[in-house]
Amino acid sequence: MKKTKIYFLAPLIVLVAFGAYYWSFKSDYDAQQAKILVAEKEKKLEKLKLEAVQREAAIHDALEAQKQRKLERQAREAKELKQKDDKENAKLIQEKADQESQKLARQVDKLTVDVKTEKDEISKIEAENKKAVEEEAFLKQYVKMAQDNQASLAAVLTKIEAADAATIKAAAAAAAAAAKKN
Repeated sequence: MKKTKIYFLAPLIVLVAFGAYYWSFKSDYDAQQAKILVAEKEKKLEKLKLEAVQREAAIHDALEAQKQRKLERQAREAKELKQKDDKENAKLIQEKADQESQKLARQVDKLTVDVKTEKDEISKIEAENKKAVEEEAFLKQYVKMAQDNQASLAAVLTKIEAADAATIKAAAAAAAAAAKKN
């Protein structure tokens, strides 16, 4: 019986020892596993918090970059609009200057034609004036000659009348002498 007790007792002792060891291991294991789980949860929470902070920082940076790009785009669009407006204004100013230049060229041409016309008219008027002055001088000379001619004709008429009067007087004197003689 001793041997049978050994077969029975030894496994029982080993079982009790194993049970004690298992009990102490299990009680520590659950606590240890709980600590490991808590540590892992804390690590995961820290990691999630860090990722959330990094995500927020990334979102914030992305929003800032988006705002910066938007401001740059607005500035670029404003600059392009200003350049476009400046280009259009320059084109309008150039077109206006071209139109003004053409207008002035037409005015110069018109005035050149007008000056030529006026010079022709002035030369015609001067020719007419010269002709009129010459005609006036001729008429004055003609009038003077006519007046001189009239004066000489009046003198001749006076002489003729005086001669006729003298002839009439002489005829009357001859008739009176003949009448006296008769």
